[in-house]
Amino acid sequence: MPRARARAKSVDERTRTAYHEAGHAVLSAAVSDVPEHVSIRPDGNTLGRSGARLSHWPAARVEVHLAGFAAEHLVTGRRPRQLDKEIGFAIVARRDPELRASFVGSGDFDGHRAAEDVLRMHASLTDDELRAALDRHYDGARESLAAVWPAVRSVADALLAREELDRAGVMAAIGDLDVVAPVLAVHKARGVI
Repeated sequence: MPRARARAKSVDERTRTAYHEAGHAVLSAAVSDVPEHVSIRPDGNTLGRSGARLSHWPAARVEVHLAGFAAEHLVTGRRPRQLDKEIGFAIVARRDPELRASFVGSGDFDGHRAAEDVLRMHASLTDDELRAALDRHYDGARESLAAVWPAVRSVADALLAREELDRAGVMAAIGDLDVVAPVLAVHKARGVI
């Protein structure tokens, strides 16, 4: 299991993207469904994508949204600045729908999706409470991925080798590694279930 590093590790953008998408894929496989498609080929405004059925469990959806950034954090040793930018924008945009409308596609960003899902669970949160809730979910995603790090690494390596994986490719990369029980143990220890 990776440990937080005192000094941040330099990781190239392609590798960061592979770990980001692997984080989404592995946590999704653990709490909901194995993604149908995972890619690190740039497309429009995104460097990668992961497509899976979202969990019916709102907290799991939030953690899957945040899992990409959590995986980046584990591989680099620092929290990605982009996460805080996306959460900050989501908080401002919740008060100003015209602002959000002027940034087409902003609702597709992981931080924004996570914020919207938290607000669906707790609509009356203040901005500070929303940030705190997102931080708790982010910590949960990071702990969950640390518990299944060999699977994250395996999926990231497969993405770096092939750039795209279908459902069978994700399952083959995970192989015999158990991703469900360790993630459930983290959730149980955190009082999520």
